Amino acid sequence: MTIMPTFRKLRSGSRLPALDSWTAEADAISLPRLDEIGGHPRPPTVGVTYGEKEYDALAGEQELAWPAEGEHEARPYQVRARGVDLLAEATEFLLVESEADVRQAHADHQLAVRVLGPYVRGEAWAKLRYWICWPILWCGDTAGIWSAAITNGDIPAIAFGQACAAGLAGACAGLVGSELKHLRMAQARHRDPETLTGDELRYQRLFTGAEGGTGIVKVVGLLSLLVALLLAGGIFTLRMSVEGTASGITFGLLALGTAIGSCLLSYCAADEVADVLGALDRRAKKAGKHHLRLARSVAFKKRARSEETARSIHEEYLLRGHAAGKRVESLSWRVQRRNPQVFGHGLPHGEATGVIGRRTRRGTVAP
Repeated sequence: MTIMPTFRKLRSGSRLPALDSWTAEADAISLPRLDEIGGHPRPPTVGVTYGEKEYDALAGEQELAWPAEGEHEARPYQVRARGVDLLAEATEFLLVESEADVRQAHADHQLAVRVLGPYVRGEAWAKLRYWICWPILWCGDTAGIWSAAITNGDIPAIAFGQACAAGLAGACAGLVGSELKHLRMAQARHRDPETLTGDELRYQRLFTGAEGGTGIVKVVGLLSLLVALLLAGGIFTLRMSVEGTASGITFGLLALGTAIGSCLLSYCAADEVADVLGALDRRAKKAGKHHLRLARSVAFKKRARSEETARSIHEEYLLRGHAAGKRVESLSWRVQRRNPQVFGHGLPHGEATGVIGRRTRRGTVAP
């Protein structure tokens, strides 16, 4: 005998019976007047009856059957949660490693700002100005050569490729300006290695690297000047053959001026210390974004959602089991109320509990 289906019907409608039905049931109970029939307490000779034992067992059954039903309902979610365990554990491992990377990246950046911040000489918007102006200089050289080549009768597509390469060479010839700026600033920062602090030793090359690079910079500078002169001579020759000497001289000088302008632009924007700080800042931001990307892993969401759903189902069915047990217990009292000729009309005076309360609960020992 089980009343499981009766309580299961509650899931299709409201979670609990309507309060009006309880009120109607209570109003239907009529207790006889004791002055007419006399009140009789439970006879001391009546122990625990088989009916009470039956309902005790039914109440215990409910407190076991409902958690079992909850286990059945929660099983798909538990299986789903266990299915992503391996992926979630692997992601957790990477997340721990990523957290260490984020901490280290931010610590390195903060240390570099503290140690190298006073040596930054570039303007805050110098790099932005450089990346806006440098492509314009490249396009200017390219346009001058391309138009002359087309006027000379070259195929536009082929002329554009050659003009673009020549314009890029002219713009890159001015990059030597950044090396000159780095060399000058390195000489200004130069310190004896023995005077450097522990934190400054991590960036020792920025304080002791001024020596030994002058010769290389001179070679690069001469090569850049040669590129600018060759480019100016080539444009002069091309323009002179198409439009005359005046045009050739004009565009040749413009090409040479573009290379010099690129050199000055590079010189103004160059700041090796700022570049180091910028690289560390980008590293810290990249580590942070990677960490957040791992933290948003779908494996965590699936496992958390499934585990919480399974936990909620278990909790719901456990409470329903206790409620069903109480309902069965109330039915046992109902049987006794409807049979006063056997059980009497109530408990003896001064006794708060009856024999029904003696049944063994789960996790307890009967007295």
